[in-house]
Amino acid sequence: MIETTKAITFLGTKPIDTNYIFPDGREYVAPFFGIALANFVPGLRMRVFVTATTKEQSLPMFQNAVAKSVTDMQSVDIPDGRNDEELWTIFQSVVDAVEPEEQLIFDITHGFRSLPFLSFLAVTYLRVVKHIQLKGVYYGNFEARDQSVTPNRTPVIDLTPFVDLLDWTAGADHFVRFGDASELARLLRTQHERVKPDLNNKVAMSEWGNSPVKKTAAYLERASRALRVLRPNEAMDASAQICAQLPEALKASQELARPLLPLGEHVRNSFTPIARSENEQSENPAETLKIERQLIKWYLDRNQIFLAVALAREWLVSWVMVQMGMGNNLLEKSEREKIERALGQKSQQMIGKSPVNNNDTALPDLEKLHNLNTIVQCYNQLGDLRNDLMHAGKRKSPRAAERVEEQAKELVKKLEKF
Repeated sequence: MIETTKAITFLGTKPIDTNYIFPDGREYVAPFFGIALANFVPGLRMRVFVTATTKEQSLPMFQNAVAKSVTDMQSVDIPDGRNDEELWTIFQSVVDAVEPEEQLIFDITHGFRSLPFLSFLAVTYLRVVKHIQLKGVYYGNFEARDQSVTPNRTPVIDLTPFVDLLDWTAGADHFVRFGDASELARLLRTQHERVKPDLNNKVAMSEWGNSPVKKTAAYLERASRALRVLRPNEAMDASAQICAQLPEALKASQELARPLLPLGEHVRNSFTPIARSENEQSENPAETLKIERQLIKWYLDRNQIFLAVALAREWLVSWVMVQMGMGNNLLEKSEREKIERALGQKSQQMIGKSPVNNNDTALPDLEKLHNLNTIVQCYNQLGDLRNDLMHAGKRKSPRAAERVEEQAKELVKKLEKF
């Protein structure tokens, strides 16, 4: 991996001396920001993107100005960017100028027309495709210069946090589409680490270690993990913790993690329907089943068909147990097996076959259940669909993928009537 930092800069056509004020307070007078950048960050390697006009009018002067500051400077010819084809050419030129895992600084000060926007897109693309380490995106805001002094004072804006916003956008998109908040949790933890106090300040360290942002990140990760591996009880409890902690986290995010603010309500609305603490789950199993049924729909809405079907089959067993007065034993394997065998025997009777075990008098009597035939039919269909999914369709005449999704939705609708 190349350790020295490379700067990507675009050269303008009108050199105007101005005093560039770097975010940390350093100053440098230069006709182009790239020259000031070379002095702000010594030892840079530079790729200077030039049109035919800027190459002729400005490049020689630029090369002389940075010769003593940069270790490697190369110019890259680009078109003016007057149409889609030329913009794609510029984009590809930027991508080609960057090696995998390089440390990069982008200077978008003198980008003409849509080049600053194109640069942001290139940054996002390169972070994903070439795993670059972004050290900064800077813009010398000449339009906002202080003209009351000579040379004018031009503030340099660090736009890097706005590139981070693209990460938040990707994390939000992943959460909205798949219900996975692990990337949002990672971003929260990253922001939290940036404000770590002095280790010698025990009070500040204690507050930092117990901050609402850190707790919310942990709950988001826990909920996402539980949802991924189908642990409904843990997922419901973690969701309850998220909903309880999120208001405080949003208050703390005013400065710590601002991108969380507009996402806050969506996160809370997504977890609220499936939120139920461990105590609430144990106190009222019947009410918990209502929340768990919402979780089945939650999976289905996010196209996680296998998880929806697997949970739906187990939910139906739990529902029958609650109807049979066995709600306090929902996690007892032996008790669940009794219900499964009873449902299986009833299924055999319905299709005119002998029960699996006629002498199993220890099984509960399901006849008192309302619409028993419908329950057994749904149980069989869920079991068959689950097996089809678990065995990856390795059977004769497996369901087509489209039919799997259709049947899953049909069966979940049936559960809503129980």
